[in-house]
Amino acid sequence: MDDDNLLDSHPDLMDPEWRKHAQTDAWLGAKKDRKQFRKQQRRSARKPRRRWWIFAVFVLILAVTTAAIVYVGRRPAPVAAPPNPTQVAQFAHVDLARPYDGTPAQNWPKGLDGITSPAAAPVGAFKAEAVADAYAKTRQAITAARLDPAVLFSHDPKAFLALFAPDQREQLAPRLAGKAAKDQAGFDSYLTEIADGYHLLDAGPRTFGTLTARAGGKPGELTVDAKYVVAYAFDNVHPETLTSPNQIVSFLRVDEAYVVATGSRVAKSSQGLWLDGGQSATSSVGCAAAREGFLAPGYANPPAGPSAGDQDAPGYYDPKYPVPTLDGCH
Repeated sequence: MDDDNLLDSHPDLMDPEWRKHAQTDAWLGAKKDRKQFRKQQRRSARKPRRRWWIFAVFVLILAVTTAAIVYVGRRPAPVAAPPNPTQVAQFAHVDLARPYDGTPAQNWPKGLDGITSPAAAPVGAFKAEAVADAYAKTRQAITAARLDPAVLFSHDPKAFLALFAPDQREQLAPRLAGKAAKDQAGFDSYLTEIADGYHLLDAGPRTFGTLTARAGGKPGELTVDAKYVVAYAFDNVHPETLTSPNQIVSFLRVDEAYVVATGSRVAKSSQGLWLDGGQSATSSVGCAAAREGFLAPGYANPPAGPSAGDQDAPGYYDPKYPVPTLDGCH
């Protein structure tokens, strides 16, 4: 008899009750196996979701950090501190790449940008357009007198003179004709001319000041009051010998009035721009050159005259103060 026939003829298998219980146990076991299988499936399903949640948190943290970095990087630069109107350090490191460090001009704009004016508005009988034109003419004159290389290095005033009314040119030309006509009491008040043999650094001149329009003293006259300082940084072949920025940075402080004359009441030859007087003073300059009407750096020769207190009067560096009555060479 084979094994299959032996199992079929086994007494327990022949018992109906036993078969009933065996079927029940098999069904329960299968049900238990199915429950265990579903539980394992649920656990397996939860694991990816947990990994996804961790990944989502990581991405969120990364996004917030990136946004913070971008925000910090794009924040406006802090407003530069206002210029120190009191002095130039008497002893300080000098860096020809940053010559204005340690001076009131450290934060001043390059070129004419440091001389500002309010938005053009009507002044007396003059419309806003006329005021804007007067500001523009004044800026041209200051640029030609104080910043133009033709005047600074070639000592050629033709472009400066061409900006003025014909009658004014006739008056100014003789005063600018030669050294003898210059103000022998100090630095020439009309133009900035660099003494021969000296050179400015690439940092360029810097300015600080204001323009303010007002009605002139006569009909047809619009006056612009210009109060400003120009700083000039000079080159030096032996920077290691310098002990203070005042040896290479010179300051020219100017108060002057420009008048634009227009209208039928003004003679044709007098219509245009006029320079209606002013005053100036210098600080940290070569005195011998200044007496001849030229600008040279302080290292050219030591200044003589006023005490350090006079030399550091705020008016040398800040136009809101009066122009000092003494300069560094008197």
